[in-house]
Amino acid sequence: MKIKKIKLKGTVYILPNLFTATNLALGIKAITLVLESDQHYKQAAECLILAMIFDVFDGLIARVTKTTSRFGIEFDSLADLVSFGVAPAIMVYRYALSSGNIGKFGFLICVVYAGCAALRLARFNSRIEDETKSFSGIPTPAAAGVIASYFMLVGNGIFPQSVLAAQWILPFVAVALGVLMVSTIRFPAPAKQNLWRKHPFGYLALAAGIIVLIIVCPGITLFVIFTGYTIYGLVKYIRTFFKPEIEISNTTSQNNESDELYESDESDEQYEPTE
Repeated sequence: MKIKKIKLKGTVYILPNLFTATNLALGIKAITLVLESDQHYKQAAECLILAMIFDVFDGLIARVTKTTSRFGIEFDSLADLVSFGVAPAIMVYRYALSSGNIGKFGFLICVVYAGCAALRLARFNSRIEDETKSFSGIPTPAAAGVIASYFMLVGNGIFPQSVLAAQWILPFVAVALGVLMVSTIRFPAPAKQNLWRKHPFGYLALAAGIIVLIIVCPGITLFVIFTGYTIYGLVKYIRTFFKPEIEISNTTSQNNESDELYESDESDEQYEPTE
């Protein structure tokens, strides 16, 4: 009995797209949770974190099994838009923008965040070759991670449910993250730089430590990781404005030192005693 090989060429690759579909389902679950009750923000945030894990593995599995396809890339972007664009926007709107003094601007803030996520994903697909070792604009999962980890801290009682944080700081952060998504600020892409090949044991120990911290105190650890990633990209971008001035000042100081040395040489020759 001959066993026929299944030809995958020209078909939809099942395994990586199953992970993408799970990512999409988790994003929809997060939306339904916050619409059902005001007590489900922590569970919705956990759904977004799980969606990020499946988002990482769908691309990893596609590369390992060599089943990358244009269909998979587009499907992944649509799932990311729901999970990391629409779901966080609805969470912020339901929690902070549907009532209060800022309520009339809530819809606009919600549209800004979700719209910027859509633009970010569309730009990524159109210029995917330009984002090899760094991303242009903060990735949508990282932006959603800041919001999701915030709700995890609120759900654990670590962050107080104050009116200032809910109705002013959180909406401002959502708009800022939206702007960062469509900005040209470069954010690092550690997974694409093969850093673990240089120091495999060191990065393995670091990864194990981070996993343990996530298990012990997930909210704090994830909030530090996502906010730290965001701040790192901003600080690195701001430093580029001061590099030319530093280089100019260094060049000027070097020229001044060389001039002083030249003048000192001339003065030594001028006042050198003669026979």
